[in-house]
Amino acid sequence: MLNTNKKRSNKVSIILPAYNEGAHIYENLLKICKVLKTDDFEIIVVDDGSSDNTFLESNRAAKNGYPVKVVQLESNSGKGASLFRGFEEAIGELIVFFDADLEISPHYIVKLLAALKKTKADVVAGVKDPVMNHFPLQRRFMSALYRAVISFLFGLNITDTQTGIKIFKREVLESAVPRLRVSRFAFDIELLVAASRFGYTITEYPVEVSYVRKGKFGRMKFGSLFGTFLDTFAVYFRASFWRWLEPSYGTQFWMIIFVVGVFLAGVGFSKLLTPVILKPPFNEIAYYIFLQFIPTALRDRLLAIGGTLILLIALIQLNKSLLHAFARKDRGDLAGILRK
Repeated sequence: MLNTNKKRSNKVSIILPAYNEGAHIYENLLKICKVLKTDDFEIIVVDDGSSDNTFLESNRAAKNGYPVKVVQLESNSGKGASLFRGFEEAIGELIVFFDADLEISPHYIVKLLAALKKTKADVVAGVKDPVMNHFPLQRRFMSALYRAVISFLFGLNITDTQTGIKIFKREVLESAVPRLRVSRFAFDIELLVAASRFGYTITEYPVEVSYVRKGKFGRMKFGSLFGTFLDTFAVYFRASFWRWLEPSYGTQFWMIIFVVGVFLAGVGFSKLLTPVILKPPFNEIAYYIFLQFIPTALRDRLLAIGGTLILLIALIQLNKSLLHAFARKDRGDLAGILRK
């Protein structure tokens, strides 16, 4: 539970989740302090159950007079959990999420703060600039695929959700964080979706990332990639019209009956139409529409798969339309929808 009565400050709170970053965390903290220069900021390092000396090295910066506070988690809980735990300790009105490895230069903290002030947005998210960044082909492919999935599922007006720097006005996190459940892979998505649903303005700022991680996908292994997609679809369900509606068992039963009816009707009509002999040019059109040039066994499978994909796409688009309709302001007539 967030403490909204915590003493606040005009300081900027920079939250750094850190897992086994002991080899360079001290130097990185000094680099951040050198860039920001002024005294109106604090750095909160959240040691996410590291097995090395991350906690000791972070505390060394605090003991040497730098504006650093260190929080230690007993076990590795994930980046999202670390950031949200750090937010519980933050006192600033502006909250910066920033990666401890400094693959993104701390100079971008200053740039994004300026962008927040200039645009008067509530959230500024760093996005990887395709011109400035040169990632391995596999990583670029996975990133493009994931961005396409996010855009299609949620309709977020942002090209990249996973870059390791974001700045929020405090009220955004106070509204959104208590509703979040994802603590590891897709927490960025859940947070940005929540902020968007609350009506906060989100803008983006291009950043350059120094790709220093080894491997085709950097820190993301296959298990992490798989977990990211699972978390993403879980977020989609929780943010969907179905979850918002929370239909009763009776309603769910009749929805299932409806789907069964569509299936049976489809089978029935296909059997009825099969013996019908169409005259030109309709016979030629049907020849291509129903893939009659393909062997029957393969054709049936393709039609089944294609029909299923069309159904899923239609359901996702329908979900967007329903959410948009229920988010409208009451117009004072029968078409207006008002939820208290």
